Parts: sequence; C-alpha cells; structure tokens
Amino acid sequence: MSLETIHIILNIIMIFAAMYLICIGAFTYGLTLYRHRVVETMCTSSLQHNVSILIAARNEGENIEKLLQSLYYQSFNKEKFDVIIVDDHSTDDTFAVSENFRILHPEMNLKLLKATGSGKKQAISQALHAAENELVMVTDADCELPQRWIEVMVDYFVNHDLKMLLGPVLLSPADTLFEKLQVLEHLSLIASTAGSAAIGMPVMCNGANMMYDRKAALEVEKERTDMKIASGDDMFLMEQFLKHYGSDSVKFLLDNEAIVKTATMPDLKAFFRQRRRWVSKTKAYTNWKIIATALIVLMFNLSIVFFFAAGFFIKVFWVFFVLYVIMKTLIDFPILRRITNFMKQQKLMLWMLPLEFVYPFYVVFTAVAGLVSNVKWK
Repeated sequence: MSLETIHIILNIIMIFAAMYLICIGAFTYGLTLYRHRVVETMCTSSLQHNVSILIAARNEGENIEKLLQSLYYQSFNKEKFDVIIVDDHSTDDTFAVSENFRILHPEMNLKLLKATGSGKKQAISQALHAAENELVMVTDADCELPQRWIEVMVDYFVNHDLKMLLGPVLLSPADTLFEKLQVLEHLSLIASTAGSAAIGMPVMCNGANMMYDRKAALEVEKERTDMKIASGDDMFLMEQFLKHYGSDSVKFLLDNEAIVKTATMPDLKAFFRQRRRWVSKTKAYTNWKIIATALIVLMFNLSIVFFFAAGFFIKVFWVFFVLYVIMKTLIDFPILRRITNFMKQQKLMLWMLPLEFVYPFYVVFTAVAGLVSNVKWK
C-alpha cells in the first residue's frame, strides 16, 4: 500500500470521525437541555384522560406476573386505564398466568386476546385496534414498571400536546461483566435517544416504554409498509409520526419515575439474536436523519475495525487503532457520564474503556449479520 493510498484512507476516516464527533456532540448537548422535574400531583386536565396499556407476549410465563403486579400497583386511577395483552402463540403458560391474575384482581381492567397474526408487530397492532381509550402506552411483557409510570407519562404527554412520548429503559441486573457491558451499551442508546429527541431529531426509540395518541397511530398505520418485517414495531411507527406530524410531535421524558426496567440477555447467543433483530429493520428506514445517524456510527466503528485488521499487514495501523479507540472514548464520555448519573449507574463507567475496545467489532458484526440474515421475534 503506497503512502498516497494511506493518506487518502486516513483522510476519509478523519471525515467519519468528525461526523461522529458532531453527531454525538449534538446528542450530548441535547441531554444538557433536560432539567430535573418533579410531578407531585397530576394536573386536572391529565386526570381526565383514559389510557390503554398494550402488551404483546410470547412465552413470558415466568415474567408476565411481575409486569402485571407493577401495573396493579400503579398510582393512576384503575378506573382510568385498562390493560390489553395479546398472547402471540405462546407454548408456555403465559395466557394461563395472565388469566389467573385477571380472576384474582377483578378491580383491574385486564383484557386477554389470542393473536390472530404472527409476531410482535402484528400483536401490538391487534391490541391497538382493540383499544378504546384515547391514549395508549406500550411496554414489554418482561418489564417492571415504576409506581408512577402511567401518571408521569400521561401528565407530560398531555401538557406538551404530543403525538408520541418516549421513555427511559434500564437493563437489569448488572452483576456479571457480561451484564455490566450490556447495561452500559444500552445506556448509550438511551442517551442518544433522549439527546436526539431534545434537539428535535428523534432517531431512536424503545418499544418497552412509549406512549402515543391512539387515533393518530391508527391513521398513520394505513401508510405503513413494514408490517412483514420481524422487528421495528416502535421505530417504524415513530417514523410515520415524524413524517405526518413533524419532529415536535415526538419527545422524550427523562424522568426517574418513568424508568422501565427489563432484563439483560442471559447469554451471547440471545444477545446477538436480539441485536441482529434490531439491526435488520434499518434497511427499511425512510427517515434520512435516522439513516444518516446509523451510517455515521457504522462507518466510524468500521474504520476502527479496519485499523485493527490492517495492523496485521502494516504495524503502524495498530497505533491508529488505539488512538481512534481513545478518541471515541473521549467523544462518548460526556454523554455516557450524564446518562449513568441520571440512571444512578455511575459505577458502570469503570467498564467504559474495555467496552470501547470491543464495541466497534460488535457493531460491525451485528450490522452485517442483521442485514444479511433472516430474523424473527422469538
């Protein structure tokens, strides 16, 4: 490889690094715009709204009772919300556990449906069409909700005249090294979700914690062309809200009382299966801001992987590999520091540098695997 070629490659990679710096810097700035808010009591207008909680469940017999318990103990008036669970062809006792809970707690309006389609996206759509309340909230069957989850989400949604509200999600537990790295990596996604929404360009969301206007969702669903894609029940819906109602219609609520907890993946196989599913939907995105962000992150991480691989042939590239990992660490540090502080996970920052050395390889692997392989929900 000639010096001229090396120079061209380095210039291209520097451009990607600059774009990554601008992108993450913008998201970090977005995080600084959030201010601590305390909702002691709901305003009168918020109390007037009814909510439907939509849940798609498949083989969650071990987890769904914990979710239902956290819904039962919500501070929100039980007469003002209902829960719609669509059992997506479970082969365990998911439906039986849910039915038993419904019988034991008749004061909570719990509706159980058998899925007519297949996959999470179809199940959520079925629940949406079955809902009658004006506002809907969505979470996953393996989640645990804070007591004031409905209350704070509804209050913010109503008082900001939104079409969609996104909320924070925390993986738990974080005991083993594998779990710690999962949680820290996921926190970086939540930070980017919150930061991008704050500057008026939402590029990510998480179906474990979101809220939207039912009529608006039914309206934009008519134009969705993604229903056969296994993943993306959240992202493609957000894309349609952005297209039809603009970026101001979608916001993020960075509030400790809105943090939804969900489990870390038990092993590498399950982890990569989930991440491949997430990546597989990116080829169907239409929002240029979402596409551009994904490409910038991918290309910068691919550049770091390139330096590592090229080092086997030209030793100096290993120096560049280390330098660019350090550069990426410095770029990522402020946004990760802010989100770990908010989530009270500051100790995880000790694992940031090891994660930064592994992360580029993980991003490139999952990107390739997700785009070329067929994936399914479960």
